[in-house]
Amino acid sequence: MKVKAILKMKLFLIGACFFMASFNAAQALRCLQGTEVVSPDAPAEKEKEKVPEFTECGLLSAGSSAAALLALKPNTATLPSTDYKCYHLRIEETQSKKATILKGCIYKAQNVCDGKFKVDTIQEVFCSQCDQDECNSALRFASNWKILSLTIFTIVCFFMK
Repeated sequence: MKVKAILKMKLFLIGACFFMASFNAAQALRCLQGTEVVSPDAPAEKEKEKVPEFTECGLLSAGSSAAALLALKPNTATLPSTDYKCYHLRIEETQSKKATILKGCIYKAQNVCDGKFKVDTIQEVFCSQCDQDECNSALRFASNWKILSLTIFTIVCFFMK
């Protein structure tokens, strides 16, 4: 009787791991979205226009990011689509060294890292594009570690008697 209960528990834990892994894979693309302004005059304080937070990519989030980028880089315009990717763009004003960090969802065909700025007083410091969940954030590895630790925990429990 006790062996059956242990076997059921092991199967439940393995099933929970597979469910968590498939649930994470089935969700829409998630990106950090927002704008952050960093002033060199006050390095300890950051002016925040919109605190970046995670959002699921969709027509609304990609459209707002595309509009913001269109104001900076007019030649990055592209047709709307249902395929998305994340981006991370850091720009600096050449005179004041004030940095602006833009993150969000964009259309897959849009190339943020190419193109000229509308104004010559702005320079690109960093630019990246990616198509994995939360890849435009420093915390992007957190969800992978959670799934890995849950899997290891399940395997250890499975082999324990």
